[in-house]
Amino acid sequence: MKKSIALMLAIVMLVSIFTAYIPVAASTPVTLRFSWWGDDTRHKATLEAIKLFEAKYPNIKIQPEYAGWTGYQDKQTTQIAGGTAADVMQINWNWLPEYSKTGTGFYDLKKVSKEVGLQNFTQAMLNTGTVKGKLNAIPVALTGRVFYFNKTIYEKFGLSTPKVWSEILNAPAKFENGYYPLDLSAYDAWLLAMTYVVQRTGKPFISNEGQLIFTQNDIKVGLQFYKSLIDKKVAETIQVRTAEGGNSLTPVAQLPSFLEGKYAGIFEWTSAINKSANPLAEKNMQMVCGYLPMIAGHKDSGAIVKPSMMFAINKNCKNPKEAAMFLNFILNDPEGVKAMGANRGIPVSQAGLAAMKAAGQVKGLEYEGIQYLVKNPGVPLSPYTENAKLQSVYQQTIEQLSYGKLDVDGAAKYMYDNVQLVLKQIVK
Repeated sequence: MKKSIALMLAIVMLVSIFTAYIPVAASTPVTLRFSWWGDDTRHKATLEAIKLFEAKYPNIKIQPEYAGWTGYQDKQTTQIAGGTAADVMQINWNWLPEYSKTGTGFYDLKKVSKEVGLQNFTQAMLNTGTVKGKLNAIPVALTGRVFYFNKTIYEKFGLSTPKVWSEILNAPAKFENGYYPLDLSAYDAWLLAMTYVVQRTGKPFISNEGQLIFTQNDIKVGLQFYKSLIDKKVAETIQVRTAEGGNSLTPVAQLPSFLEGKYAGIFEWTSAINKSANPLAEKNMQMVCGYLPMIAGHKDSGAIVKPSMMFAINKNCKNPKEAAMFLNFILNDPEGVKAMGANRGIPVSQAGLAAMKAAGQVKGLEYEGIQYLVKNPGVPLSPYTENAKLQSVYQQTIEQLSYGKLDVDGAAKYMYDNVQLVLKQIVK
């Protein structure tokens, strides 16, 4: 299984371009709605790509519908249920089990394979968007969790950035009071604890079919590891985080202590690192990729890897061929790819990756993290892992443990029981 993941990731990094199929422009005017979430940078880049597409295909007009992340999924859920969703949608990978359990929730992209340029994607990549034999969505990019450290702060205290767990655990002895080697939100805390357990056991938390694989003792081991980070002052408690005016899930880049360098490390998605690194760079502090420390004697990195996001076509789209042509332009066409940039991650399209490399757009902290994940894959991440109800269970478990309302044994039982309860509700 690990070999297949390694092969999947390695192939993504190739720069060869398959023979391109050139679609024919629509003969009659067509208007397509395209919905996505993101920040202003993503909005600007996407609008520019739309402008270029419309210039290339004058008879196809793209009606943009964009917003920030907050409330986006709720709106999409309502529109999909009501049959009013956009023709082309940016979706998250973990939405597939929710919106398309039988593979019929979105348009089968195999029907427009040439128009959408499927030849630019490996079968392993397409499998991530396939449900019951139907290609529901195309992955835009891969992302994974690795450590990133504030090198400036570590050097301030006479330390190199950590490479093994012991260096992370021993760092607080060198740090001044009020400084922490890591910041961990409630969600980050569980994902890191989960990674630690996967390193120890070599088995996934939840299977692709939605079965809990961790035992209650596995969960206990993970939570005990998290508690040791708090007890040793490697990371701050949830109480300290919320005292800054946020909550247990507040993004680290919004915390004043992080911007001041007092939280000197984060466990972050490769695709999101620039949101944290750029504000520090403005303050003359340098973030570096810290990869994943390994447990001595264990070979599995425990690395969390998934599609960062996907594009899908509405199952009720009246012009699926033209919708596929638009996806082909923004995923595979050098002109569209360059306009879209790297704000959705490093492309998994081989043509898209080649175009970005040629334009010098593939570099930096995100790329370093992806390269590490290519060489050190973990067990597959189940799309059920990021279900919103399960995330709430993780959050509540970490909060109760951090606040002392539950001890490690009680927290492990709480998570074990509630994860199973939620899985029974969502896996049918």
